[in-house]
Amino acid sequence: MKLRSRPTSRAALRPTSAARTSAARTTAGPTAGGTSASPGGTSAAAGGTFRHAIGVTAVAAAVVVAVGAAALLPAPPAGAAGAGPDAYTVRGIDSYHGDHGPEEKQAFDWPAIARSGQSFVMLKATQGTGFTDGWFARDLAGARSVDLIRTGYHYFTADEDGSAQADHFLDVLHHEGFTGTKPGELPPVLDLEQCEKAGHRLQLGQVKAFLQQVRKVTGAAPIIYTRKGFVDDCLGGTKELSRYPVWLARYGDTPPRPLPGATGWDFWQYTDHASVPGTPGNVDASVFHADRAALRHLAHLG
Repeated sequence: MKLRSRPTSRAALRPTSAARTSAARTTAGPTAGGTSASPGGTSAAAGGTFRHAIGVTAVAAAVVVAVGAAALLPAPPAGAAGAGPDAYTVRGIDSYHGDHGPEEKQAFDWPAIARSGQSFVMLKATQGTGFTDGWFARDLAGARSVDLIRTGYHYFTADEDGSAQADHFLDVLHHEGFTGTKPGELPPVLDLEQCEKAGHRLQLGQVKAFLQQVRKVTGAAPIIYTRKGFVDDCLGGTKELSRYPVWLARYGDTPPRPLPGATGWDFWQYTDHASVPGTPGNVDASVFHADRAALRHLAHLG
């Protein structure tokens, strides 16, 4: 997914097309100082914006936690260190309502997506304490129907209580029968890309409250979606996120930098303009750090 944030209003969720230029897509992901796609909030973005918030027409985000000091996965295969996304064979996409055409009414062709070689999908479920993505339930059902490994993500807002956001996220997941522990399910994802909103700066304590609540209820360590520059600029370079699995954003051919205290990554979102059969337009694309057997293990498939 891209660092995307979207408010309850669908049109506000993604960044404008002007903001998503080819130059932005080849930068090292979003960097602090950029404008968030969500209303009233700022996100880190280097030449581009995280596409997961409710406040921008092209925003949607799933946060996978970066590999921590106790890495979730083994080191990259020989010869893969420093390699571009083409060096990795396990691929997937992320999506939110803004990916469903200009008016957000076009359904995905899930069999076509599966035939295109995708192995996993990250779907925006919620944002803040009250927004639910209108396509989440349908897309989750579609991914299930073709046996794609899947998860839902929550876009974290800087001005709302972390535990309350976790409760909202969990309520929506559970309503759709998703626990993060069933066969084919990856752990739930936290999308961290909003540094400030309405004068409220992101607080590490609120982030930790969210992570702890999700882990307590599901029994699974959430995946965190973010990037090192965001953690440095908005969370003081804390090393406390290094214990979680991560999904890091860095657009282009250069792998993402590990989070402070970590040594690698689990998922790498390398572009926000992939052309994938079965989708109405361009979507975010990611690769998995290891092989398909490791992904299946993470998704409770043996």
